[in-house]
Amino acid sequence: MSWRVLVHRFVAVPLMLFAVVAMWNVYIAFNDNGLIEGEVRDRTGAPVAGATVIFFERNFIYYEEKQRVTTDARGAYRFTDMKTHIGQLEARTADGRQSPRHQLRLWFRAQDTEVPPLIVETPRG
Repeated sequence: MSWRVLVHRFVAVPLMLFAVVAMWNVYIAFNDNGLIEGEVRDRTGAPVAGATVIFFERNFIYYEEKQRVTTDARGAYRFTDMKTHIGQLEARTADGRQSPRHQLRLWFRAQDTEVPPLIVETPRG
């Protein structure tokens, strides 16, 4: 048997597809812990400690609150064991400031992701 048969398109294309699917599954295996991480900052870029970050999960009709965490001294937050791929994040402070909701769309369920900083604004009123 000649090795030239491996470069024939009816052999090479399925082999390439198999390789892509295998690499994608390896990537998923190492990045499916359900971690959602990020920071909360104010308009000047300073970290906001003690802010509440709310994760809203999408159901068939609307977004419902699923989990809350509080930021640490660096303004960082972390959700663990999130088994979703569509949701929204919002930050709120005790003095009434809040961030716009950040839409979160992941490639696969429980994907680890780092979210851009949520910026809390002055209270509307």
